[in-house]
Amino acid sequence: MPALLLLAPEPLSGKTTIAAGLAGRLNDAGRSVGLVRLEGGEHAAHDAALFAGLPFNAARRPEPLALTALPELLKASETLLLEAGAGTSTDLLAAAKEAPALVVASAGSPEAVAYYCRQLGRPAQVIVNRVPRRRLEATRRAFEAAGVPPLALLPEDRGLASPTLAQVTEALGARARFLNAHAARLVERPVIASISADPGQSYFAARRPDAVIVRGDKPDLQLAALNAGAPCLILTGGQQTLSYVLDRCEEDEIPLLETPLNTVAAVERIEGMFAAGPFTGGDKLPSAAELLADLDLTAIA
Repeated sequence: MPALLLLAPEPLSGKTTIAAGLAGRLNDAGRSVGLVRLEGGEHAAHDAALFAGLPFNAARRPEPLALTALPELLKASETLLLEAGAGTSTDLLAAAKEAPALVVASAGSPEAVAYYCRQLGRPAQVIVNRVPRRRLEATRRAFEAAGVPPLALLPEDRGLASPTLAQVTEALGARARFLNAHAARLVERPVIASISADPGQSYFAARRPDAVIVRGDKPDLQLAALNAGAPCLILTGGQQTLSYVLDRCEEDEIPLLETPLNTVAAVERIEGMFAAGPFTGGDKLPSAAELLADLDLTAIA
């Protein structure tokens, strides 16, 4: 397999996640693999920089590759994974005319995916991503009936869908304190503090959150969360944080995000981030490779 073109009918299908995970799998199998982001799509620059930082990537290009440079790149002997932007273009298909396609799609519309694959004019395998576990077999049957039997069906993975603390900070317009090396940490299990006078330490300990969302004027609940081992506080309402909470977070190196949003707005903003942002690598890389652990590489390589 000199080259494989990774495509998707729609943005945010998980194509970048699959590309990074597949590159890791091929590397583990002893293959020299180059992972390249082609120009096109709003996340192209982000993805190219991410790929360039992967230690196993033999083609470290920090900028998206122009289609005019693609024919020369395809002459390289290494295995190449070429991620394109969502959708297709005539220029792209012409520039990568020898490359088979791997289409990453959601489970929602098998007929639309089948139509998309027919327009490619080349062999295409399909990976159906983020399938609810209870719907795996039904999804397989639906895609087979549409004429595109999937190479793999990947179940939903909350870790891969979760935003990082850096992304949450940006989305909340928050002031971040003591973030330091924790920016890439995932927010998988945020918990909302109660509004009662109960300190709630047992409440937090039982739920083992990776972030606690609490009003900025509730220092008792903030300290209860810290005493229960909360690894991050998100304080809402734009209140001034009390000095002893700040001191505690600084001493224990616990990230503290202070947002002007109220609690309801902050929760809605965070909720809308799940599976709605670009792949960030970091802590997600092992999960991306694990997601493809059962993929038969001989079917595409």
